[in-house]
Amino acid sequence: MGNHLLEASSGDRCVVGYSVSPGEQFLIALEITKTKPLHVYLQIKNLKVGSRASEYEIPLELSSAVLENNYFQIEIVQASKVVKNTIDLQHYIVINTGDGIHFTSLEQLFLEAPKKLCKWNHRSVSDVICSFHAYNVRGSALQVSYSTRLGSVVRFEFNLLHETFKSVEELNDIAGDCLNSCSPCLPTTKDCEMISVPELIFSCFDNFIYSLESSVMKFPATESISGDQTLVSAAGVVAKQYSTKKLRFYVANMLNSGCHLFKRNANGDWDMMEILERNVSKKESSPLVNCTIRCQGRSHLEIISGSECGKIFRWVYDFRDEVVLESLEFDVAGEDETLLDVQVLGNTAYYMVNREYIGYKTLC
Repeated sequence: MGNHLLEASSGDRCVVGYSVSPGEQFLIALEITKTKPLHVYLQIKNLKVGSRASEYEIPLELSSAVLENNYFQIEIVQASKVVKNTIDLQHYIVINTGDGIHFTSLEQLFLEAPKKLCKWNHRSVSDVICSFHAYNVRGSALQVSYSTRLGSVVRFEFNLLHETFKSVEELNDIAGDCLNSCSPCLPTTKDCEMISVPELIFSCFDNFIYSLESSVMKFPATESISGDQTLVSAAGVVAKQYSTKKLRFYVANMLNSGCHLFKRNANGDWDMMEILERNVSKKESSPLVNCTIRCQGRSHLEIISGSECGKIFRWVYDFRDEVVLESLEFDVAGEDETLLDVQVLGNTAYYMVNREYIGYKTLC
């Protein structure tokens, strides 16, 4: 079985998101009360010293129309600020509440009277932010890209010095259905201090994967016309970086199928490489079970997914010989429990179980 790291602090709360900081120093869990009036809390645990978690209630500005658990999300991002010609590195906490994106520094939480968080409001009151990714860019700023339920993508910047916002790009209706997940396609050995705009990968309920760089591209995640196969998550990794081109791999988590692996070669062509099937005994239905992909060594890929049966699934694929080397299942929770939001750092897979607790599993 897996190991418990952090549980909901009381019976009237649920865990709606978590994030592990670069270097695996902090685990931050986002909790909300189950009944109104809604209160939002952060539990912060130092993973290096094994201390008990500290709790902070945070003053979020929330729209009463958008309080669905599925749309809460949290990220810890390391960002650089230039202060008096000196680069100051800080951790920022970025939170999605469906109606907007909120920002605070980790230092700000420790103040006796923390101020109200800065918030970017999504303009469309009929739409909802489903997923986002935040990253460090030049000019002492964080850039955020997010996807919505109505198939739009928005980019904006948050200036760390002045705590102001600037719209960068808005792509309306690029998909005909919900863009359920947003994740970066980066090298596994990415420098956490890197300042750049990554390629972004979006999964959509229309069963297409969308890639955003200088323009939007899309390709089908499955050739099946089965009505019970739905794309719910996608991720990518840069396996080889050449002077002007890249070799990239993408994984798509398909309900009632498994993880579909694709290659995008240096010329930009897409190829289906493998369908990595999950051995499950019941029909899958959760749109929240995600997948991850990263490189191991010179020619191996590690693909990991959560599940609705209490298991973590792990595959190792040799993309040079085009063969699956390992296929493993880890029982980390009960057979009827759902593993959400799998995050893999170092040799550890972190996961959330039924919005009740955060656990981890050492992979090898």
